[in-house]
Amino acid sequence: MNLIWFLKELNKYIAPYQWLAILLIARGLFEAAFESSIRMSLKFIIDAAIIPQNYRLLVLIILLLGGAAILFVFVGLLGDFWATRFNISVINNIRHSMFVRLQNLSMEFFGRRSAGDIVNCFSADIEKIENSLAYGLIIILELGSILFSAILMFSLNWQLGLISCIGLTFCTLAPAKIGQTATEQTYQLRDKQGQIANVVQENIVSQAVVKMFGLQPRTINNFSKDLQALKKVYVKAKFSSYLVQRIPTLVFVFVQLAVISIGAVMTYKNIITVGTLVSFQVLLVGLNLNILSFTFSLPYLIEGIAAMQRISVLLAEVPQVQDAPDAIELPHFYREIRFDNVIFNYSSERKGVNNLSLIIHQGDFVVFVGHSGAGKSTIVNLLTRLYDPDKGSILFDGIDLRSCTQKSLREQIGLVSQEVILFNTSVRENIRMGYLEATDEEVETAAKDAEIHDFILTLPQGYDTPVGDRGGQLSGGQRQRIALARALVRNPAILILDEATSALDLTTEAGILATIDRIAKERTVIMITHRITHALRANKIFVLENGTIVASGSHADLIEQKGIYATLWQQSNQGNNQKEVAVS
Repeated sequence: MNLIWFLKELNKYIAPYQWLAILLIARGLFEAAFESSIRMSLKFIIDAAIIPQNYRLLVLIILLLGGAAILFVFVGLLGDFWATRFNISVINNIRHSMFVRLQNLSMEFFGRRSAGDIVNCFSADIEKIENSLAYGLIIILELGSILFSAILMFSLNWQLGLISCIGLTFCTLAPAKIGQTATEQTYQLRDKQGQIANVVQENIVSQAVVKMFGLQPRTINNFSKDLQALKKVYVKAKFSSYLVQRIPTLVFVFVQLAVISIGAVMTYKNIITVGTLVSFQVLLVGLNLNILSFTFSLPYLIEGIAAMQRISVLLAEVPQVQDAPDAIELPHFYREIRFDNVIFNYSSERKGVNNLSLIIHQGDFVVFVGHSGAGKSTIVNLLTRLYDPDKGSILFDGIDLRSCTQKSLREQIGLVSQEVILFNTSVRENIRMGYLEATDEEVETAAKDAEIHDFILTLPQGYDTPVGDRGGQLSGGQRQRIALARALVRNPAILILDEATSALDLTTEAGILATIDRIAKERTVIMITHRITHALRANKIFVLENGTIVASGSHADLIEQKGIYATLWQQSNQGNNQKEVAVS
């Protein structure tokens, strides 16, 4: 059943190249027929040419075999070229399907599935399927050879042919049950290898922390335990695969022994000719080689099935956030954003917001403050529709966000986060990521608005200078300004700043905040921050605690209320005073 399922799944990606697949199958059958004919020709060479001393017939047979051999070489080389094109086309089709699926999945999936495991699907799992494709073609060739050899063996002597076919049946049935177990265990192995890949990736990304806190012995010890767990799964999976490979060979040894013994007696009693015996034995030896090659290929097929199961799990993922079938294009934002009794939790363990209701008017500069985990960033995730509310609704000018397309919503929003993600390309292209149709002039205008234009001109290649992996060639402030330019190049109606300056030094932060104050006059700005002093620049402040708004208003109003905000403000001022004393 696993094999049938695998072929059905694989056929989805083979279908666009079905004519190439048919040609490869035809090539395999031709090669199988040729190899069987070579073995069968010994009967005619011995019985019809050598023993009767018929030299002309011997030459004719040799010439026919030579011509067929030339055709065999030509077809083989052409088939190898077709096979390489076929394999990469099918594999790229699978890669493309996975990549497209990833682009459409919701953030919930990426929080649940580790990055290393996903990457493992694109590398190791794809490699296993590629191997199964290559060895699958070999299996077709060997099955063809087995079929042709069996027919020819029956034509030589049906008794010996029957004995051989009974043996072949056992060779096929014996590993069937073990094959199913091997597939299941190989799937577990692929999962465990995905976990190992994730551990390595996480360790590489976290090397600064590992070294700073002296975590090397702990990480090595944990990794050793992971490797021990991998070893247990690996031994079971590989041994089962080897059993599938080995059992048919062992069975065939006894079949071959029986055929040789019976055939020799039949020749001795003149029931069959010497040519028949020799030809039958050569066919049998060839059949043994075919079975060896066939069983050698089975573990690769098993690994391919397990890898396809993992990839199918990824492809079967359904985005939690999807456009409704009748979704509309969201009109340009002009009036208000309204959260109406919104309830959302990431999971049963991780809470989000509870009964959240608020209004943000067009042109407002709004700041959300609160302790870590209060739900500030959750508001951004809901506002940008990275997640949908469990209950309640979010309205843009009275339109529920779930009734409009995600694209039309996000086109009106520019987001700058604490963790700046830059791509390993030029400064110009990184800014253009915000609006792919932006001209060079629009890119430079956005850079000027973000006050990074003059710095870019000092770079070796100006706007065409590569920023390095994750923007590693730039400082934190420079990356943040390029991220701001990327948000501004799309001329967003709403600019969201999610802890956008929290990782910067005070001087750099002050410069970027001054830039934000200037551009905020032209659009609605929503700032998420844990630094209470940033609230002074807002005309409305929302205070969150445990996913709920506990207070809102201007800075002066909230200070008078003497609630959480006033406490946070007092704590912030005390902290600043202590810093001043320390400096003096």
